[in-house]
Amino acid sequence: MNKKFFIHTITIYHIEDDEATPITYSGVYFRHNKKSNLVDKGLEKGSSGTIYIPTTETLNVDEDDIVVEGSSTTEYTELIKSQTIQKYRVLSVDDNRKGGLQHYKLGVAD
Repeated sequence: MNKKFFIHTITIYHIEDDEATPITYSGVYFRHNKKSNLVDKGLEKGSSGTIYIPTTETLNVDEDDIVVEGSSTTEYTELIKSQTIQKYRVLSVDDNRKGGLQHYKLGVAD
């Protein structure tokens, strides 16, 4: 695995029993795209992305968890209310811990 691409840090807020536990991961690859669509009501903005987390360990990540780029210690309730922090919702979780490049692949969007 070429480590020069795995330079990002993310924080995943794992939601369980109406509480969210933030877990920070370093050495991940996070590729995101900002998009704009022209719709009837004007311009609609949105972002999507893919996150690769190289690991051989089991991660506790589910759909609908929240991802923040960088290291974050913000309380979950404040995070949800914040208009200034870029948040992504996990849409898909692929466990690819077989073979030579063991990793998790997360699909995320605004």
